[in-house]
Amino acid sequence: MFKIPFFLLVLALFTKNVSAQNKETIFTVPNVFITSKIKPSQNFESDRGNILFEAHDIEQNKQYSIGDMLKDLPGVSSQGLGVASRPIIRGMNNSRVKILQNSGFLSDVSEFGEDHIVGYDPMLIDKIEIIKGPGTLLYGNNGFAGVVNIINPLIPVDKPISDQDVEANFGYQTSGGELKTALKFGKSISNYTVRGSGSFLSSGPYDLANSSTEQPNSSKFMTSGGIGLTYNDGENYIGVSLDKLEAVYSLPGAEGEENLTSLNPTRNSINFKSSLALDNKFFKKLNFDGTVSEYSHAERTTSGNNHNIEFFNDAYEFKTSLNHKSLISQNEDGLIGFHFQNKNQGAEGAEESHLTSTKTNSFALFILENFKFNYFDLDIGGRIESVNLKNTTYERGFFPGAFSSTLKKELFTNNTAFFGFDFTQRAPNVVELFSEGPHHALENFENGDANLDVETSYNISLGYNYNENLNKLKIETYFNYINDFIAADRDGTTVDVEGEDFNNVVHLQYDAIFTGIELSGQYNFAKYQNFDFLTNFMVDFLKGYRPRDSLNDKAISRIPQSKLNVGLQAKSDDWDAELSYYHYFDKDFLGPFQTRTGGHSRLDFNLTKDFSYSNVSGHLMFGAKNILDVVGRNHLESKKSQVQLPGRSFIFMVKVFY
Repeated sequence: MFKIPFFLLVLALFTKNVSAQNKETIFTVPNVFITSKIKPSQNFESDRGNILFEAHDIEQNKQYSIGDMLKDLPGVSSQGLGVASRPIIRGMNNSRVKILQNSGFLSDVSEFGEDHIVGYDPMLIDKIEIIKGPGTLLYGNNGFAGVVNIINPLIPVDKPISDQDVEANFGYQTSGGELKTALKFGKSISNYTVRGSGSFLSSGPYDLANSSTEQPNSSKFMTSGGIGLTYNDGENYIGVSLDKLEAVYSLPGAEGEENLTSLNPTRNSINFKSSLALDNKFFKKLNFDGTVSEYSHAERTTSGNNHNIEFFNDAYEFKTSLNHKSLISQNEDGLIGFHFQNKNQGAEGAEESHLTSTKTNSFALFILENFKFNYFDLDIGGRIESVNLKNTTYERGFFPGAFSSTLKKELFTNNTAFFGFDFTQRAPNVVELFSEGPHHALENFENGDANLDVETSYNISLGYNYNENLNKLKIETYFNYINDFIAADRDGTTVDVEGEDFNNVVHLQYDAIFTGIELSGQYNFAKYQNFDFLTNFMVDFLKGYRPRDSLNDKAISRIPQSKLNVGLQAKSDDWDAELSYYHYFDKDFLGPFQTRTGGHSRLDFNLTKDFSYSNVSGHLMFGAKNILDVVGRNHLESKKSQVQLPGRSFIFMVKVFY
């Protein structure tokens, strides 16, 4: 447990002077992106690897967990078990993908196992920013595959702000009889704003494809809410928010009580954000962010009798930074900062343990600089970090470093090419180092290695971006060589746990290569009356392998299927209709003790109609998922032989603004 008075002290110190940029309405989140950008960017997606997932895209793809929401995007996949999932970026998972809430730490244990959900309710998400590649040095070396930033509007950092607004969401999905609702509200008086939100979701087991049956043990429940108070005078701001999440969900498995598990995540968080405009010849802004968060869940059989192991992650962090003024004529902007994180993590029970309680402390200094030359722009960044992990048996210390650079050249109007190079080191996490015991939901017996060293990534990416009105094209290819890659592989043996055979999983290091190409685009091929007709497409091919192994054992475990999608869309000011086809290819280049996964396809349809009456506006949405009711399996599903992807379902939703 952590003490709130620390934040009250900071609040008192910063109340008089606090900064903001850009403009927003109450439920339109700001354009201040959290990645390696120093300034707000209106062309976020033109930078290498970046994806902006917002508004209608989120409404059409709301799922119980974040991984399933993002899995159809270029470079992003989902690894999970049943209804739980976590995003994978360019084939890399766990501590290589950092998940944030409003650019602050999001406390959960999703990186410890694919049976754990990300600890945030998708019903309350307004925008998701994704940056792929190691250029995320503001937020830690342990996210070099990418950052996923979940944004909600509890702390408005921009002006002007609406005096009063209410937004309500109501939805129903036929599969599982899923009911969901969300409410957001805000009230502003002078420079002070109060914002709140709440949500509820409940569903039974989801329907299977080409069958009248349901996926056993796949029911889910979630409720969450939050409130925020902000002072914002247009030049300075200070805000604090509190939010809470509670959920219960079941996980499928083989027959027998020991293999059917339920989890009950609970998370409490306090977030603090402030910015002070400075008036001197060297610096423009002083920023301070802080987070205190508690998370826990118990893993039990469905009857609650056995393996009552509690996973927990209690954390606090603070980050301060200074935006400096131009140092030389080519230096547009720059930032220097300090970042501290403290985490207490573990998985313990009365009769058995998976991970001994371990404390992790990290201190880091970072710098980001932006340069504009006659022929190109250059962004560079660096980070040095000290990481210490300690429990009752072991203590390990690491000193990872990182450097990131992007060179961007506008070839001609609306056409940009970019090249990036990144060197990033990551310290092993607590599970990789110190786990020793059964993980019942996954039916694994996990063995950490306290002698693991840092893994080092050398990443090169090259790309091209075209963006003009409704026409878009983006191509990016990457090559990522990782020295001493930390893997969690099965060794082919089993361990007896309460009469069940669990796969023995060991953590070891070897060199690895991740390479791929991503292609996405949109073309406005016709216009009729007030409708635009568009076609869109996406192709994502990737490969992960061990360069020094024999040909028969080269593949790395947990590499997702390559995929493509194509779609047709008709949109006007009031209507939006889209038909989308998704295809996931066969996966037969396999890691140790994996089995082949056949390809599958999915056809979806979405129709949205906007409306307005007096002071009320909103839209109605109808969606159909997997229209052809095709059977499919995810190669990264932890229990692939027992878990299918959902079958056909229909979605009805109404969203109202007042």
